[in-house]
Amino acid sequence: METLILFKNLLIFLIIIMIAFFVRKNNKVSHKLQKDMSYLLTDVTTPCLIITSMAVEFTEEKLIQARDAFIITNALFVFSYILIYFLLKFYKVQEPNRSQIMVGGIFTNLGFLGFPLIFAMFGKEGLYIASIVNMVSNYFTYTMGIGLIKKNSAREGKLNARDFFNNANIATLTGLIILFTGIKIPDFIYRVLEIVGGATGLFSMIIIGLMLGEMDLKDIFLEKIIYLMSFYRLILFPVILIAIFYIMPFNIDSLVEKIIVILFAMPVAAITGIFSAKYDVDPAFATKIVMQSTILSILTLPMILYLYNFL
Repeated sequence: METLILFKNLLIFLIIIMIAFFVRKNNKVSHKLQKDMSYLLTDVTTPCLIITSMAVEFTEEKLIQARDAFIITNALFVFSYILIYFLLKFYKVQEPNRSQIMVGGIFTNLGFLGFPLIFAMFGKEGLYIASIVNMVSNYFTYTMGIGLIKKNSAREGKLNARDFFNNANIATLTGLIILFTGIKIPDFIYRVLEIVGGATGLFSMIIIGLMLGEMDLKDIFLEKIIYLMSFYRLILFPVILIAIFYIMPFNIDSLVEKIIVILFAMPVAAITGIFSAKYDVDPAFATKIVMQSTILSILTLPMILYLYNFL
């Protein structure tokens, strides 16, 4: 049943993506729209969605879910780095593409695709857990991730506190304070946050469609190494993760487990392309691995969820 719900939501997302794709392909809108909407998504709508997802009654179950999500996500990012590092020993990939593949193999598209999909499937209960995962992801993204890209850049650039204390993380911390203290958001403010946050899914799909509309789709499917990247990100690592959960000697919250599996089966994080463009490190290659994995994930995500539920 959940697999069918996932597939249905992915199909809806795909239709929205294709509408935006054809609009951009026919030059009805400019590249500036994508940039502006990306800002609204990451800095406005997503933070609102996170805060409303955490404006729930605090219970012992919520504390356990936060603990499990935090510990497991930290462990998975470390494990993912080690795994992709040693797997790349078998392939002679030159820099900077090697580091870009490492970033793509470690980080998934939580914000643009993960949040709206989890919200559509599990509502605020699921988004609360996803926000904890995202907070940990942001820490690794703006330390490990940005470091891997920047080491191949001729441009200067320093990591600063603002990179970590972005609006999504500030919203998560604010949401945790609201959750743990029991502060009640006034109804009219909550309604504003709910309406603005509700645009996250739509904005995400439009942005992905606009990005695809700026590319020649043939280029996305020409390089062998990109297929290997997609296989690792969409199939190999999620299957390994499911196996780990299956043999794990202790129990964790089932909803936390399921959401982590889905989030770590997401396509390559858009930040791979964003960092590469910002620091002028072969942005074309980075965009290809992001876009190919995004397209293929429409097929692989239901398969991964079906496998998880089957076991």
